[in-house]
Amino acid sequence: MASQSNNSEIAIPNPSGRTITIIHCWSAPRSRSTALLYSFEARGKDTIALDEPLYRRWLQEKIRGGGDDGSNGKSYGISRPYAEPFLKGVAPDDEDAEKESWRWEREKKCFNERVYDAVASIVEQNSSSDGGEGVIFIKQMAKFANLFDFETNYETYTSSSSKYSHEHEQSNQPSHWKHEITNLATKSNIHIRHKHVLLIRDPLSVLASWMGKSGQVHGNNPHPDEVGIVQLLDVYSKIVGASMTKNNANNPNSASTSQSGFNPSVVVIDSDDLAAQPRQSMQDLCSDLVIPYRDSMLRWEPGPHQCDGPWAKWWYHDVWESNGWDIDDDDDTANNTGIHHPRTQKYRTVPPSLLPALRMSTPSYTFLQTLTTSHRQRAFATPPTGKLYEDPRNEHVFVFVGTPSDPSNGKRNRGRILPRDMAAISPFDSSVQGGDATWEGIRVYNGRIFHLHRHLNRLFRSAKALGFENLHAREEIVDA
Repeated sequence: MASQSNNSEIAIPNPSGRTITIIHCWSAPRSRSTALLYSFEARGKDTIALDEPLYRRWLQEKIRGGGDDGSNGKSYGISRPYAEPFLKGVAPDDEDAEKESWRWEREKKCFNERVYDAVASIVEQNSSSDGGEGVIFIKQMAKFANLFDFETNYETYTSSSSKYSHEHEQSNQPSHWKHEITNLATKSNIHIRHKHVLLIRDPLSVLASWMGKSGQVHGNNPHPDEVGIVQLLDVYSKIVGASMTKNNANNPNSASTSQSGFNPSVVVIDSDDLAAQPRQSMQDLCSDLVIPYRDSMLRWEPGPHQCDGPWAKWWYHDVWESNGWDIDDDDDTANNTGIHHPRTQKYRTVPPSLLPALRMSTPSYTFLQTLTTSHRQRAFATPPTGKLYEDPRNEHVFVFVGTPSDPSNGKRNRGRILPRDMAAISPFDSSVQGGDATWEGIRVYNGRIFHLHRHLNRLFRSAKALGFENLHAREEIVDA
């Protein structure tokens, strides 16, 4: 996380008006997103939390290509025990219809109508008080991204949206409610800005938590599209792309993304950082979003919440048993039933059926992790200088990593040139296992390598002395 610029339809808010910040928090399932949802709900009356308002449309399109009859979706390999009542918007027979029917009915509204209702509620509250800013926090799953327009920051309304109509034709279409939001904001002198957050988590932890109680919901066999970690990288790309389009329209010479990949239009936070240091992480997050931090965001009431979607009882068991984050304090008020308490720490293992998803997801997570505050601030943990690189030019050097070619069998070199923070060798490499390695430090002056061949001569002499075999050829090293 870092200081962010607005990613909104109105780039520069009018100081005379109020601002409503709409936060779109994208994550994979099992990434503590519900805990973060509860944190924002606990901010107070000027904040409204929405729980996956695109979920119903996503499930409709996966099950019946946008239909509304509630079949169990075997053609897509996706099933949910609550699919039929969810798509119909009617509480199932085992629910207290009078008590819970409103949750199921609420889901019949499209995403844009839910946002309109939230904006209208904040406007109404402000009109009866001294005014102030408002926040709408929207929990989004990465798998919903194809239903979201990152240029406008609202739900898409393509021709396929006609299958997504409900009791009313025009008035229930996403396009209608987007215009209503614009009209309400103009009438009320409200400026709406959209901010995007990517909540990431180690893929091994995500996939390990899909089993057990959650596994009963999806049959312990989640569809690859549901895991969503790879899709998070696509979400990042779309956010950056939309930001670049807007910036280029205003300033063709602007640079939207740094050399490290950081872009000011999106905040990336690792949920493990949030769980380990909730107060500091939440303060940083609020600072990046340009909204006030409140201590109330660290605690919530156990059990069901007003913002919960009707599917909550199938998914939210762990967070319902908690009463907040395990606060990083040494005083008597520390939370002993928090999200990061040892009670919630479980041995992580992944069944063989999910290993392909783990292998696909890890590179995406590895890149996104480099965009977090904890990654960028890691230099502070390297005394005495507090600098990660004495010469800042070294941050962006490239490294060749790979195996040598073998002319005897026509095997070509499998090496690659990588950015330094992506370069690695296997822990099973002999240099790691046995500590047998040789290296040369070679200087570069004015773009020219100093005495390259003398260094290579010494490198090969050292390798010979250590009895190394299967070496890179001199030409390969020079070429690399």
